[in-house]
Amino acid sequence: MNGFDPKALLGRFNRLFGGFTPGQRVVTAVAALAVVVGGVMFVSWVSKPSYAPVFTGLSSADAAAITAKLTDSGEPYQLADGGQTVMVPQADVYQTRITLSGEGLPAGDSNSQGYSLLDKQSMTSSDFQQKVTYQRALEGELSKTIESIEGVQAAVVHLAVPQDDVFTTDAAKPTGSVLVKTAPGTNLSSTMVDSIVHLVAGSVAKLDPAQVTVADASGKVLNAAGENGGGSAGADARQSQQIAVSDATAAAVQSMLDKVVGPGKAVVRVDAQLNFDQQTIDRQEYVPTKPNTTLTQTKSKETYNGAGGAPVGGVLGPDNVGTGTTGSGKNNYVKEDSTQTNAVGTLKEQTTTAPGKIQRLSVAVLLDAKSAGSVDQTQLSSLVSAAAGLDPKRGDVVQVSQMAFDTTAAATAKKELDAAAADKKRADMISLGKTVGLGVLILLALVIGLLRSRRRGGPAAPQEIEVYRVPTGPAPVDALLEQAESRSAAPHRESAGELRAQSRETIGTLARERPDDVARLLRGWIADGS
Repeated sequence: MNGFDPKALLGRFNRLFGGFTPGQRVVTAVAALAVVVGGVMFVSWVSKPSYAPVFTGLSSADAAAITAKLTDSGEPYQLADGGQTVMVPQADVYQTRITLSGEGLPAGDSNSQGYSLLDKQSMTSSDFQQKVTYQRALEGELSKTIESIEGVQAAVVHLAVPQDDVFTTDAAKPTGSVLVKTAPGTNLSSTMVDSIVHLVAGSVAKLDPAQVTVADASGKVLNAAGENGGGSAGADARQSQQIAVSDATAAAVQSMLDKVVGPGKAVVRVDAQLNFDQQTIDRQEYVPTKPNTTLTQTKSKETYNGAGGAPVGGVLGPDNVGTGTTGSGKNNYVKEDSTQTNAVGTLKEQTTTAPGKIQRLSVAVLLDAKSAGSVDQTQLSSLVSAAAGLDPKRGDVVQVSQMAFDTTAAATAKKELDAAAADKKRADMISLGKTVGLGVLILLALVIGLLRSRRRGGPAAPQEIEVYRVPTGPAPVDALLEQAESRSAAPHRESAGELRAQSRETIGTLARERPDDVARLLRGWIADGS
C-alpha cells in the first residue's frame, strides 16, 4: 500500500488548476472563499452558548447588583426586557441562581422583605416597634404572594389594623388596600381581583373582604371598599353573565329558525334580566307524628244531686236582689272535661337563592318577508317560546315580525369576494405559468448545451491541437487554409471558390469556439517560421 504523498497531491492540484481558464479560476477562488467563510460562521454559531433567564422582573437595583456579581466572577451574561431579565449560559443557570441566592440576591424592595424583618429585631424593641415590624412583614409577604399571580409585575399592600381595646365593644375594623401593576397588555379579570381580595382578607384577623380596596397602576379602582369583592370587577362579571345568558338563548333560537326559513333569513335578539340579589328564606312547619303519640291526657267529671231549687228566672231588683220564681224538686247535672296533648313534629327549612337567577326574558324575532311569507307566526311564536324557555308568569315576552331585508350590502360583499377569488385564481395561474416556463427554459438550456457538447466531439485537451500544426509551409495563413480544406473534403466535387469560402467559415468557427488553441497554433507557426 502506497503512502500518502502530499507533494504529488499538490502537483496534481497545480496541474488541474493550471488547466483552468481565467474565468474558471475566478469562480473556483470565489467558491473556495465562500466555503471558508461559511465554515467559520458555522463553527462560530455552533460554539456560541445558548442563554437562558436566571432572574426575571428585576428592579434596577437588583439588576445592577446581579450584573456586578457576575462581572466579578467572570460569568458571561446578557440583559433582556429592558434590563429586567438577566440571562446566563444555559449550562450555568441553576448554579448561578443558587450562588446569587446565597448572597441575598435579588434583594427585592427593602420595604417588603416579609418575615425576614422579624429576624432584625433587637431585645430592646418596644411593643409599638414590634407591632409595626410585624405589620410591615405581613404586608411584604402579601405583596410577594400577589406578585406570584400571573400577569402581576408588582404589588404594594397597606394594612390599617386598629389596636384591640378590651373596654370597647364597637372597636374599629381593620381595612386593607392593594395597588397592583400588571404586565403590558394584561388586564386583571374579575376572578383574579376576587382572589386578591380574599387572599388579603384571609391573611389578616377580623378583616372583612368588603373592607379591601384594589386599584391598578393607572388609578382604576378594581374593587372598592364596601362592595364585598364586587366593585367594577363584580359589575363586569354580572354584565358578562347577562351577555352569556342572552347569547346562549339567542343561539338556541337562531339554530332552529335557520332550519325553518333558511340561513340568513331570520334575526334573533334576546334581552336577559338577571336577579343578583341573594335571598335566604326560613320556613317552619308543624307536622303530626306517625303514628300519633299522646304525651299527656287529663279527664275531669263533676256531678251534682240536690233537693230544692234555685231561682230559675226573673230579673235583678233594687239592691241587686233578684226577683222571680223559685223552682222546686230535685236538680241533677253532670260535667265532664277531657284534655289530650299529642306529639307534634317540627319541620324547619332554609332556602338560599343564589344570585344570577333569570328575572325576565325578552325575545325579538325578525323574519325576511320574501322567505317567510308562508310561515305561521302563531306557531312560530310557540316554537320560539319553547326553545327560549319563556315563562309567562315571570313576565317573559316574545315578538315575531316580518320585514323585507336589505340585501344590498350582502350582494356587494359577495361580488367583492367573487372578484377576490377570481383574482387569486388568476394570480395562481400566472405564478404556475411562470414556474412552468422557467422549468421549460432550464430544460431547453440543458438540452442545447448537451447538443453543442456532442457536436464538438472529441477531447478538448490542448495537446491534441497538434494535429493542426504544419511543420513547414509557405505561409501560416495558407497552411491553415490547406489544413482546413483537407478536413472539409466533401463527397462530391466542388469549385475552388466554394471550398475556400467553406474553409474560411471553418477557421472562423474554430477561432470562436477554441480561441486559446488557435492562438497557441499561430504562435507555434510563427516560431517555426522564424
